[in-house]
Amino acid sequence: MIRISILLAIAVIYALFDVFNKRDVPNIFVYATIVIGAAVALTYDIRTIEFGALIAVGIGWFGYLMYKAGFLGAGDVFEFIFVSLVFPMQPVPLLSGLGQMQLPFIFSVLIAAGYAATLFIPVYYLLLGERKRVSADYGFNKHRVVKAAALLVAYLIMLAVLYEFASLSAVAVALVLLIAIPSSIMLLYEKEIYLGMVSFIYPRSMTDGDMIAVNLMRQGDIAFFKKKDPEFGRLATNSIIKRIKNAKRKIPVYRNSVPFALFMLIGIVISILFGNLVLYIVA
Repeated sequence: MIRISILLAIAVIYALFDVFNKRDVPNIFVYATIVIGAAVALTYDIRTIEFGALIAVGIGWFGYLMYKAGFLGAGDVFEFIFVSLVFPMQPVPLLSGLGQMQLPFIFSVLIAAGYAATLFIPVYYLLLGERKRVSADYGFNKHRVVKAAALLVAYLIMLAVLYEFASLSAVAVALVLLIAIPSSIMLLYEKEIYLGMVSFIYPRSMTDGDMIAVNLMRQGDIAFFKKKDPEFGRLATNSIIKRIKNAKRKIPVYRNSVPFALFMLIGIVISILFGNLVLYIVA
């Protein structure tokens, strides 16, 4: 319970910074969490310490690659490492007796966080968030309908196969549908959702670590900025900003994106209470 309390306390602070501090988590707090995580890790036996260190290094490396590719913030990566240090393996769920197969805890958290984000994003950006006008370049088209329908059919086929060869519980069916329907909606309205996440700003207003919505840029604009800096991509760094800061073209930047640390907190709570959600489908 002490480890759970530490984990939840730090996760809550990460989420508060993410929600109320414009997705900016102070470096001193981030580094402190790694020290705390390492201290907690040392309370385990040597084999668990080794396993935890391996998981932390692996998830840290994966997170770093995702950060460099512009899909994650640096704070998110450090939170992954912290969680892996505090709980290397999935503990026995507090509200479930389902065996957890000694899977890494961070896997359970990311799966549950993904569920939470997939359910939240369509509701917020399509129903509750500020709706932005979609231009002809980003508008609704039949290709998106086909892709969304194909994804939904693929999920339903998977569900039918699982139902045929395994005795699926009502919980398992619900979990598949809870990921299938919102995922299809997100694919159908992907441009509207993306536009709700971004602000169009001039390069001089960008900061190090900003994530650029390259998928919302016209090819001519991408070529323009790549001519100024060949490394121009999803992640804005100080060196890139320095080279393009005088450009008079606006860039879509994820300034209104979802606070992933909040979903990490939700994922942690779900994993502590119920364990790995995928096991409810395949077990």
